[in-house]
Order: sequence, then C-alpha cells, then structure tokens
Amino acid sequence: MYQSKHKPYAHQQKALDRLKGRKAFALMMAMRTGKTKTVLDDFGRLEDAGEVEDLLVIAPAGVYRTWEKAIVDHVGDSLAQRLLVHTWSASAKKSDEIKLQQFLKNPVPGQPRILLLNIEALSNVQRARNLAEGFLVQRRSMCVIDESTMIKNPQASRTKFVVDRLGPLAIYRRILSGLPTPRSPMDIYSQFQFLGRGMLGFSSFFAFRARYAVIKTTQFGGRKVNLVVGYRDAEDLRERIEPHSFRVLLEDCYDLPPKVYMTREVELTPEQKRVYAEMQKFASAALGGGKFVTATQVITQILRLHQVLCGHTVTEDGVRMSLPENRTQALLDLLEEYDGKAIIWCSYDADVQKVSEALKKEFECDVARFWGGNRSTREDEEKKFLNDPNCRFIVATAAAGGRGRTWMNADLVVYYSNTNDLEHRSQSEERPQGVGKTKSVAYVDLVVPGTVDEKIIKALRGKINLAATITGDNYREWLI
Repeated sequence: MYQSKHKPYAHQQKALDRLKGRKAFALMMAMRTGKTKTVLDDFGRLEDAGEVEDLLVIAPAGVYRTWEKAIVDHVGDSLAQRLLVHTWSASAKKSDEIKLQQFLKNPVPGQPRILLLNIEALSNVQRARNLAEGFLVQRRSMCVIDESTMIKNPQASRTKFVVDRLGPLAIYRRILSGLPTPRSPMDIYSQFQFLGRGMLGFSSFFAFRARYAVIKTTQFGGRKVNLVVGYRDAEDLRERIEPHSFRVLLEDCYDLPPKVYMTREVELTPEQKRVYAEMQKFASAALGGGKFVTATQVITQILRLHQVLCGHTVTEDGVRMSLPENRTQALLDLLEEYDGKAIIWCSYDADVQKVSEALKKEFECDVARFWGGNRSTREDEEKKFLNDPNCRFIVATAAAGGRGRTWMNADLVVYYSNTNDLEHRSQSEERPQGVGKTKSVAYVDLVVPGTVDEKIIKALRGKINLAATITGDNYREWLI
C-alpha cells in the first residue's frame, strides 16, 4: 500500500476519501490547504494499485516549477525511488532536449513518470502540444490542471486544446482551484467539460449560459450583441457541481501551521533580460576592479539589479525608466484564485502606484495604500481596508506599514518585491498575525529564478542579514 512521506491533514484525508473510485474530480481547495500534496497522494495510491503509470501536470508559468519541490517534499519513498520527473522549458538547451527524449523513449514498466508543463505553452507552441498529447497516449495517465481557472474561457485556444484533445486521452482527470468561479458562474463550464463532456448536464456553453445567466440584447455598431448582466439559479448549479467536487475553506482546516510559505515564479521580458545581463556584467566588472569591496557597494549593485526585475531602472542621468515586465500580471493571476483580503508588500514607491492601479482595474474594487506618498490619507485608507468588504487589498511598503499595524483580516500576504532589510521582512510578516488569530496565513514571494531576487528571498526567509553576510571576498556569490 502506498505511503506518503507525510501523513495528510484531516481535510486532505477527506479529499482523498472522496477521490476513491473517481476518474474525474474537482478539488476546490482554498489556497494553502494542500491541493498539490493531495493530488500527489492520489497519484501514488493509483500508481500503487496499477491504475495509472504517468502524471501530466499543467499549471500556470509561475506555478508549474514549484511542483518539483512538492514532489520531493511529499512523494513517499517507495514511489520516489522509481519516479522520473521532467519539467518542460520552451527555451530548452540541447542537453535538456536529449533528457526529454530519454524521458519519453521506451517507458519502463514499474517506472512511473511525471511531466510538468506550463499552460501558456499550450496556447501557441505546437511542440508543447505534441509533447502533451504524445505523453498521455503512451501509457495509462492522469492529467491535472492546476489553477484550472486558466481554462475558464471556452473560446480560448488553449482551453479548446485542453478540453477537446487532452481530456479524452487521460484515464484520470483532476482540476485544482482555490476559487473555481472568480468572476462569474460562466467560468465553471469549461473546467468541468475537461473533467467530462456534459458532466453538468449541458451539451454546449450556450445552453449553460442560457440556464444561469441573465442576458440583455443591446446594439453595438449597428449589430445586436448579447451581454450578461446578471446570474440566476446559483443553488441549482451548486447542486450539479457538488457530486463531482470537494470544497474546503481555510477556516475548515484547524490543524494547519500558522504560516505557510510559497513562491510564484516570474519570467523576465526580453528587455529585462537584456538590461539585467548588461547591468550584472557591469556591476561585477566594476566591483572586481577595486582593491576593496564593501557590503554597502555590493548591496547597492543588488538593488540596481533588483529594480530591473521589478520593471524599472535609473539611467546615468538619474532618470527613472520603466521596463516591460510580467510581475504585475503574475500577481493578478495569483489573486484571481483568492477571494479574501490580502496584503501586498512592495519595495519601491513606483510599484505601489503601479500595483494598486492594476488591482483596481482588474478586480473593480477599492484598494488601500500605505506608503510614504499618502501620509495624509493612509490612516483613512487603512480603516477602509479593515472595515469595507469592497476594499480587498492593501498595497504598502514595509518602511511605512511594516511596524505597529494590525491587519488580521488578511489571510494572504504577497511580497511583490522584498527590500534587503531583514527587519522589514520580519516586521511585515507579523501584520496579519495577532492574539486570537486562528487562520493560517500564506506568504507568497514573487521571484525570478536564478537572479538576485532568489538570493534575497532565501536570505530573508532564513533570517539572514545581507549586510552582515556579504563580504569583500564573496560578492560574486550574490551578483552572479
């Protein structure tokens, strides 16, 4: 019998009990309740029983690589010793391509495989599509869509491919979502179509929409357009979903640890890559040419590199320039899976402004700010965040809001970016904590792998003071 590396929490065991005998199922588990572990335990159990041999995980770009660590952390020893894992990369080197071919070639009985793939690649990368299909047809497989709201749009190319092509090839299908209907009940249709055609009792999206949406016909540019202006019969839809899903909220999970740490990977834009590489080379050369290198000098160079990762830089003339970036979109994608209140910490004033405006536009809600630029209004904005249900987010700098504030109504903390100050990090983590707090809090760091971003976060999470750690002898470890 399969044994997981760690015993499931009570709610995870309930989910596993519901999954028994189900070839298609939705795990609607709130953020940080352990969807990933539950799926890996489910796969291990099915593999041990001879029901499946392989697992295809499809997740957003910022998430799919985090499964690598989850596999190491959660898969039981008996499975881990036999398991092969491959992570897709659109920009794979020749050596990576050789590894992929070996991974796919002549699969060995008794040697299960897990393939990790980002869903964005399925939008327009034919090589990724061929890989996903080819993998699923090789052996009996399970296919998992993590953060399945990514396939909510029935008209999107990737949704059609996942639902029409991949769904029928998998013996077992799972969708994972903390918030299955982030914008409207219409978002649920395609997710359940992946699980099974007509699972909710409708032959088409238009029939589904006619049942649950209030539609108004209006004129645009001389033609009639149907607009959704409201929704109805939510209880009926809930009853149709319930037999095929397991739902758990954070408040139901009494045995979770008080703090849960996660990361969300961010990919650099081509312009950021170019500027970062140039600045990295210049910084290393400039410091390497001096007889003495101080921690202050190194931290200054780290700061400049870090600003590029956040989407801005300063020219030699002192002019701030914006760079195209994916960080803000990664934040919006993360919050789409969450329906509570959240704290977003930013290192720079420019980011506070950019992020707050993006949140207002995307979620059509009020956003509070707490930073040096709104000293005259930030106390009132804080009160709004604490008391107004429509004010879901507070965007702040740790220098301004990291001390003495109590924001216990937030159960999610996102570090859009970190300062290099350990005290800033330690103090800011405590804002959602307090006497009487019973819910677990998730701390999510947005990070660009392989950059100073990763090194800063590793140091701060490890309670390491950068200034005390960096010396003249080891500066290259931090910059390269």
